[in-house]
Amino acid sequence: MKFAVIGSGFTGLACGLELAKSGHEVTIFEKTESLGGLAGGFRQENWNFHLEHFYHHIFANDDQIIGVANEVGCHPVFSSPKTSSFLQGKILQLDSPISVLKFSKLSVLARLRMGFGLFVLKIIKNGLFLEKYKVIDFLPMLIGKEAYDLIWAKLLKAKFGKYTDRVNMAWFWSRVAKRTKALGYFEGGFNSLIEKIADRIVSLGGEIKLNSEFDFGKKSLAKYNRVIVTTPAPVAEKITGMDVMPKIDYLWAQTLVLELEKSFMAEYWLNILEKNWPFLVVVEHTRFVNKREYGNKSILYLGNYLEPDNSQLKMTKEELLALYSSYLKKINPNFSLKWVKKSHLFRANYAQPVFPTNYSEQLKDINKTKNKIWFANMSMVYPYDRGTNYAIEIGKEVAISALRNN
Repeated sequence: MKFAVIGSGFTGLACGLELAKSGHEVTIFEKTESLGGLAGGFRQENWNFHLEHFYHHIFANDDQIIGVANEVGCHPVFSSPKTSSFLQGKILQLDSPISVLKFSKLSVLARLRMGFGLFVLKIIKNGLFLEKYKVIDFLPMLIGKEAYDLIWAKLLKAKFGKYTDRVNMAWFWSRVAKRTKALGYFEGGFNSLIEKIADRIVSLGGEIKLNSEFDFGKKSLAKYNRVIVTTPAPVAEKITGMDVMPKIDYLWAQTLVLELEKSFMAEYWLNILEKNWPFLVVVEHTRFVNKREYGNKSILYLGNYLEPDNSQLKMTKEELLALYSSYLKKINPNFSLKWVKKSHLFRANYAQPVFPTNYSEQLKDINKTKNKIWFANMSMVYPYDRGTNYAIEIGKEVAISALRNN
């Protein structure tokens, strides 16, 4: 059989690899000049590693991506970098049961209540049944109002903005249940894994076309037994002319990446728990990966998920840095703009799906018929959140399903 795969993110690459391994003809169409989608990145002349446009790591239990990585000879390296939160002007650790019990900003009773509630979520095998509840209603009852108001309400509001009251509890369960303290990365960056998967596809007879958009006209469709579209649903709807499910809201991803002469903080990951800050997370990548791989510069991400009408999406990197600088000084009073040697700005639409209550109902009929065009994207990995592990999983699943239903 002949397959066309639209999109070369991890979903498209995993789908193409599965089909090629099964002995079928595969052509991957990528409209940009590079592979990887949201996991793609860039490399400066004096760097040994590529750097992702948007901060990336994997968890120790991400079996799908670990399996593919080992298969193509790109083995992940794991460590446990420090993660903390910034609250009321202080950096506080809140990433383990012990740190929760020591968290002095909460009363002892509130600490115990939150710890117990998060433990319950951690041990639930499948939290899909929680999708009928909204996070804003269910979570305060589970972990207590004191902890919810101080920590989680701020995180949810910073991430989802006006969509906060739509997010369902099954999504939150997946965020808690899947996290591990050990985090993994690939030598050379995620780009190394992307290239090795692509090389394996080509070695098996597949073809990858960059700067190439698939024509959904009748003549092009007639050349293939199946066309598998791995773009976000709104993009898939636009390029295919079909009514594509699901119908949900999405947030933009935005990162301002700074190359610094000095380290900004001791943490790898810092959640911002303050009200009305212009960014929601600070990630010092070189507290996770040695800075010698990046010309001995410290790499700092300032990350956001933004509503489509957010004014930051119209700002330049210089304007964003000017906006952010006073807030960076609140975290590290010694910070100076003189530390910044280079800056890079990246944005992507449809990066974070917003999963409403009973969302699984929308997914029931996708790819159920024997149409030529099939779909697989990050809005379909539910109840799990978007991520490379689930991109690979759904890519493999849609390939297997398309082969079975021919």
